[in-house]
Amino acid sequence: MINQYKVNHTKAALLRGETIAVPEINRVSNPIVVEVLALAGYNCVWIDMEHSHLNLDGLSNMILAARTVDLDVIVRIPHGPYNQVMKTLELGAGGLIWPHCRSADEARQFVRMAKFRPLGLRGMGGGRDSLFGQIERTEFLDQANENTLLGVMIEDKEGVDDVEAIAAVEGIDLLFVGPGDLAHSYGVEREAGHPITQQVVLEAFDRVGEACRAHGKTMGTAVDPGEPMRTVVEKGARWLNCCHDVTALINGYTHARDATNEIVKASNG
Repeated sequence: MINQYKVNHTKAALLRGETIAVPEINRVSNPIVVEVLALAGYNCVWIDMEHSHLNLDGLSNMILAARTVDLDVIVRIPHGPYNQVMKTLELGAGGLIWPHCRSADEARQFVRMAKFRPLGLRGMGGGRDSLFGQIERTEFLDQANENTLLGVMIEDKEGVDDVEAIAAVEGIDLLFVGPGDLAHSYGVEREAGHPITQQVVLEAFDRVGEACRAHGKTMGTAVDPGEPMRTVVEKGARWLNCCHDVTALINGYTHARDATNEIVKASNG
């Protein structure tokens, strides 16, 4: 029915203990990309607003596109004020990712901004998430608190040091390890595959994984498919950012170029 809150199938899958693959939209901020991802078989999309040029109007159009194909939208927001959190949720995002979470206090502040009472202090605005006020108020508040997925990124030494307390924060569902910034925070200026980098990052995965298991939370990350991804899954990662929009374009066009060039070369003798 049109007057029902949109169920967050992604959060439900995580609560069932499933492992999920999530594509990223980072630079190509167009609603058509959202539709294509659904056609490719994805159930959820991660839209980046920390590094991208995307504004709220653009995000609104992408969320509308996602709703037409029943795709859950999780938005990585920039560090910012309460209204950034509130407006993104009122546009209909199914969840938010908070970058560079360095302490449990910061995680609790995030929950307070994103959840309604009694979990938080978010105000009601009658946005798309409530079908512009058409959902009965008590039902909306309960459904929003239940369905909104909140994740924090562990990508700093300080976050690893406080990860047990961060994982214990009520309202946080996902602890997402950011390997690149994490290695940088430890002063490791090496390529991702360098043994020193791998040691630092894998030790962090062990600690984050233990904290997630202890508190019933999900660990996620973004690593290359293949052996790196298998390794983090063995360490407990169940949320896998599997493909970046620009990387997908480069890989797709490169593959087509190489395949075509073989035929062109053979044709030219």
